[in-house]
Amino acid sequence: MRVDHHACQRAVTTALTGLILQFLFATTLLVFGLFSGSTAIVFASYFVWIGVLVWLGLILLFYQEKMQLLEDLEESELVGDDQTTMFEKAGDAIRPAASRLKLLHKWVIPVFSLAIATALITIATFLLQYLGRLEHQDDAVRTFVNHTSYIGWALAVSMAFVLTSFIYSRFIAGMSKIPAWSNLRGGSAWMVGNAVILLGVSIGLLFRFFENDEVLQIVCWAIPIFMIAVAAEILVNFILNLYRPRLHGESPRPAFDSKSLSLFASPDSLVRSINEAVNYQFGFDITSSWGYQLFLRSAMWLVGLAIVVLFAMSTLVIVEPNQQAVRTRQGAIVGNVHSPGPMFKLPWPIERALIEDVTTIRHLPLTFTWSKEHKVILWTDDFRKLSNKTPLPFIVNDSQGTTESISDDLLSLVDVQAILQYRIAEDGFLQWLQFGSDDRIRRSQNTHKELALLSIAQSVITEYFQTLQLDDILGPDRGSISTQATLKIQAALDQFQSGVEVLAVDLPLISPAGSAAGSFEELSVAKQGEERLTSAAQAHGEALLTRTVGDPELVEELVLTVDTYNDTQRLVDSLRRDNSASDYERTDATNTLAQLEKEALELIESGNGRAAAKIRNARVDRWTTLMDTWARSSRVHGQMAAFRAAPELYKQRMYMSVLARNLPTIRKYVIGINPNQLNVDVELKEINPLLNFADSLESGNGGQ
Repeated sequence: MRVDHHACQRAVTTALTGLILQFLFATTLLVFGLFSGSTAIVFASYFVWIGVLVWLGLILLFYQEKMQLLEDLEESELVGDDQTTMFEKAGDAIRPAASRLKLLHKWVIPVFSLAIATALITIATFLLQYLGRLEHQDDAVRTFVNHTSYIGWALAVSMAFVLTSFIYSRFIAGMSKIPAWSNLRGGSAWMVGNAVILLGVSIGLLFRFFENDEVLQIVCWAIPIFMIAVAAEILVNFILNLYRPRLHGESPRPAFDSKSLSLFASPDSLVRSINEAVNYQFGFDITSSWGYQLFLRSAMWLVGLAIVVLFAMSTLVIVEPNQQAVRTRQGAIVGNVHSPGPMFKLPWPIERALIEDVTTIRHLPLTFTWSKEHKVILWTDDFRKLSNKTPLPFIVNDSQGTTESISDDLLSLVDVQAILQYRIAEDGFLQWLQFGSDDRIRRSQNTHKELALLSIAQSVITEYFQTLQLDDILGPDRGSISTQATLKIQAALDQFQSGVEVLAVDLPLISPAGSAAGSFEELSVAKQGEERLTSAAQAHGEALLTRTVGDPELVEELVLTVDTYNDTQRLVDSLRRDNSASDYERTDATNTLAQLEKEALELIESGNGRAAAKIRNARVDRWTTLMDTWARSSRVHGQMAAFRAAPELYKQRMYMSVLARNLPTIRKYVIGINPNQLNVDVELKEINPLLNFADSLESGNGGQ
């Protein structure tokens, strides 16, 4: 084929057609995926969008090659047959198209390749992080994979694009066999990549007709992994292009030209490669033998026969003696429960068989488990180091249970190791299948059913422990806790129609939580001390009441009477403050209070205790005070008559009476000199009679 600018123009047209198809595929997939709510189709559109860069790079490359060929044509027309013209010596100085083509091969196409690889790695990393948050306990945005309800439309779009991409890739692969169009292999490889990804999406959508979403979930994970693999190949090609020798006249191969995807675009070359490998292994041309040719001619029939045999084998299912099974069609249960023995069904994937072991006893840890087996476990051991996860304490009641609400009592924490032993009930297989899924949650070792059982059992045990006293859990009667917990969990599971038969709830460990366990080592001593203090307090109270009342038989009756008196006293006070109360109510309450007071006094006096003695002493003190006050009042009345008869004489008499009472205790000094002629400087103080009185006197200046 003659290589001229017309050939390059055809390559540019072909690349432009590929760009239009790529852009149409990418836009349609993205819009349809967002509209229909299909996560897999949206993921596939990302890979298709990156392919737009591939076609843009090819358009630039072939267009510049076209311009370079036109430049060579113009140069040849100008030069003619003369080989000594100025154009031969000028080189690239007068060949700008050739210079730009070299620049394109040296910088632009490698930059395009690195940009494509970077986009693939970036988007793949984002998609893997998105999928990594599925059903994670720390997922605040509630990540999930959507599956479209428009399965038919989605399958039609994906299969149409698969067929179009593969046909166009085959067309371009045929063109790329011509050296001038060899770089079209990159576009052909990317079209095959579109077909591979969309074929996976189509297979997943096909399985959705049978209520199977797992395949489409796997496709969502496979798309970013496929993108990383393509990006890795691009980077490897980029590094190899740096060291690969360049032959004169050969167009360098872009790094985004994937050789692995090109094999799918040209399956005939893949078959030739396999034939050559087989011949090399056997040492002669075995592919030309009649046996090998017969095998190739019969391969499709053999594969078809194998498929038919596999489908026929899927119609028979053997149910073991310890199992039960049901048939499902499109996710719905068909027929009755099958007992052990052979079970016939329609071929897969029309019908599937769900088989469960219904006799094996299953164990489900409700709290923590030990990281390894320990012979002895003490309350004071650090359970956080010995268990596989941090124990979460349960709340129990630490008071005497006298209040109506648990929240009003004192509470304690205990560490409990609980293990649920259960199996599928004899007639509960259908309920067990409908109770939940057997799929395991990511980052968890439990299935959806086990997590539901765990949640219900933990809720029941938590509520049950809140009704128990600490002494009941740690005391000798804790053996009945397991039985009660088993009954309560069974009742709760029956309400949810779980199809589970609870055999037992094992409680191998119940201990005080945290550092409080150390103080319980002296629990018996503390209980004895509590009983001793309680007994002493009761004895002190009885002795005090006996001394106060006198007769022990009257204590209870007197306490009841006093309580009634206090209540009546509060009622009288409230009636006095209440303006709306009538006089009759106040009078009746006052009379009742007086009657209760009289009854209480009679009981106290009949007991002849300290209270009665204090009442008698109070009466004596009352009469003594009353008589003393009466005497002073009579004396005052008598003095009033004397004052009225002679007021001045009464005053002088009272004055002299005061002096007569107080002068004898006052120190007196008699001076026989005129005070005006006397200046006395004397320090007046108490003198010890054993000392000389003259020594205590000091005469001042001019003193006499």
